[in-house]
Amino acid sequence: MAASEIPSIEKSTDEDDARNCFACMKSKLNAEAGHFCKDCKHLYCNNCVNKHDDFFQRHKISLEFDKDKINVVSAPISDHNLEIYQRVTKSISEVSLEAFKQDGAGGASFDLGKCDVHKSQDVMSFCEEEELLCCNICNSTIHRACKDIEELPKVAKGVHTTAEFSTLPSRLQESLSFLDRKIFELSEEEKLIEDNADAVKTNIQYCRDEFVDIVDKLQQQSFEAVEILKSSITNDIASRKTQCAHYYDQLKSLYNVVGTDAVDETTAFIGLTKGRALLLRTRMLLKDIDGRYRCGIVFEHDTNLHKMLSNMQNIGTVKGFEHIFAVTEKSMFHITIDISKCDISAILELPCGDILLADAANSNLMLLNQSFHNLAVYPLPDIPLDMCAIGDTEIAVVTNGQVHFYFLQDGSLRSEKSIKVRKQSSGISYFAGHLYVATISTLIKYSIDGKQAKLLYKDTEAGGKVTISRCAISREGQFIYVTGPDCAGLLVLDIVGNKLTFVKNHDMVSPRGLHVAPGGQVFLCGTGSNMVLQLDREQNRLVKVADGNNGLWSPQCVVLLNGKSLLIIGQEATNSILVLRVS
Repeated sequence: MAASEIPSIEKSTDEDDARNCFACMKSKLNAEAGHFCKDCKHLYCNNCVNKHDDFFQRHKISLEFDKDKINVVSAPISDHNLEIYQRVTKSISEVSLEAFKQDGAGGASFDLGKCDVHKSQDVMSFCEEEELLCCNICNSTIHRACKDIEELPKVAKGVHTTAEFSTLPSRLQESLSFLDRKIFELSEEEKLIEDNADAVKTNIQYCRDEFVDIVDKLQQQSFEAVEILKSSITNDIASRKTQCAHYYDQLKSLYNVVGTDAVDETTAFIGLTKGRALLLRTRMLLKDIDGRYRCGIVFEHDTNLHKMLSNMQNIGTVKGFEHIFAVTEKSMFHITIDISKCDISAILELPCGDILLADAANSNLMLLNQSFHNLAVYPLPDIPLDMCAIGDTEIAVVTNGQVHFYFLQDGSLRSEKSIKVRKQSSGISYFAGHLYVATISTLIKYSIDGKQAKLLYKDTEAGGKVTISRCAISREGQFIYVTGPDCAGLLVLDIVGNKLTFVKNHDMVSPRGLHVAPGGQVFLCGTGSNMVLQLDREQNRLVKVADGNNGLWSPQCVVLLNGKSLLIIGQEATNSILVLRVS
């Protein structure tokens, strides 16, 4: 069922809820379930089970089940291919957008004590397994298989004394400030777009006027050609008329003399002699006039020009262009910990808004809050070279020959496991249940448990140089971007490793940092050139965003924070990170 065809959950009954997809009900939508997760103990529709499978590879999903008894009767689902993932991702996005539109259309205000799913019900309990507030209907339907459900007074006891609750007002206020600023920025952007559209229309009018001027000039040239041709023809006609009139006058005069009976012989002889000559010349003139071609004037229009104009849809191409960021303000935030200088090899923004730094000089991870103040330091077994997020609660850190996994729990990191990868691996990305690891001149795709590896791409012309040390994947999974310190720019692959294009930039030296922002923008930084570049939408050029004039010194990584217009840059041999406000 298409997302737009899914009815509101409020139209369903409690019995329907027991048969509906758990994820869709969270988005206030209904879809009949077709799969059951043994680990989650939840039902999922065909669309949502694919998304679930990407985030929870270890969970066992049943393809079929008894809807009355929910008994597993088939084997777990295998990995999904990219085409399915992209289709499901788009569907989930459309479902979320539709739910958002339904909320807006309803005009419902935020009610703290009401259930988010069943709007008319009061929240009565808390599911610790799902970390969700529940009403009585939720307890009997969505969470009926959950074991850890407690009444609100019990779980709420002492919450007002916790550090997390004490900081909640300030965090809410900070988010309010961010939203207020973003609303203002979006309003200003809306005005700029309106002015931009008016300016483009004016430019189109100018183009139209130029075309009219050109057509007017062509018309005048054609008129002039007509006049020249008309003048030539009429001059010839006038000349012949003059000759005819001349002979007519002479013949008339001769006729008046010889046409009478009183003419004498001498006069008759002279008249006869001149008459012969005049008659001969007259016959020749008449013969010449009768034998000449009759002339006229016609116009044959340029059919190629007419065809070209007829085939044109407009007088030019109207298209959007990608905004290239520019620095408006810079700040330097010092890392306030008692260690030697850091080499910030990777930066990661966590779902909560905190920032995680990988320090290659001291083999640790540093957690900063949204104000860039240090919260904690986590030692690592080896030098961190790069890291990536896996869903909302897990991160992966690549070191020399290993990938270490850590869980985010209550604002801290908990080590989970590690897997082996190829030696000298230095870059890592995650997408659709797989790890993509950059190793010197190759890009290798690993299963999440490290048991399967596939060579996606090998730079056969590397010749021992490090041309693939970083990798990043576009949000939709359509492109893979790779680069390395010995690479002359940015290589763009498709998701299965086919080379699409290579974007050169002669100013970029030793590219290290590579980042795909939440908005899809691609950033590249280089230690040797002290600059940050942004890939344009057409993927054919890298445009400078910041350089040494903005305070850059040997940048190794770059991240654009989600919704804050802040560019965070990690650098070598420093106790600080560079924060640039961009617009």
